[in-house]
Amino acid sequence: MRWIRPLFALPLAAAALFAATGTAAADPITTFTPAYTAGSGAFPCFGQIQAFHDPQNTYYGKQTVWVRAEFTFLPIPNPGCGATATLSWRNLDTGASGSFPPVPLGDGTPFGPSNALWVPETLPTGPGRVEVTIDTDLPHIAGKGTFYSPE
Repeated sequence: MRWIRPLFALPLAAAALFAATGTAAADPITTFTPAYTAGSGAFPCFGQIQAFHDPQNTYYGKQTVWVRAEFTFLPIPNPGCGATATLSWRNLDTGASGSFPPVPLGDGTPFGPSNALWVPETLPTGPGRVEVTIDTDLPHIAGKGTFYSPE
């Protein structure tokens, strides 16, 4: 009877090893804290610039941070609200850094969920842990996120 316990333990240990290696293969989607910002166009206009990184959702094969606007506003005097966002990045492992040209983002739905499209920002960060900061051209609280870039 003493040989029965090791006989059951071996398959369980092998299954645990395969399960652990299977889950480590896919990097998770990283949702950033949004940048909370005032907007322009309508009055009053305020909202957020949302962003995420998905290692499987690249743009032309390059690691990409996807951004879009989500604003709440009265459609007076304009039927839209927006802000210009700038993404700055820093590779925490190599020390490399940079930023992208400002991108105008807007929202045309005053009180409902945003109809804005996700805009791709490809970042030439190199491999490593990358910290991204989202700023706007209007009064704001910056957004931030950290992800791992394999390239």
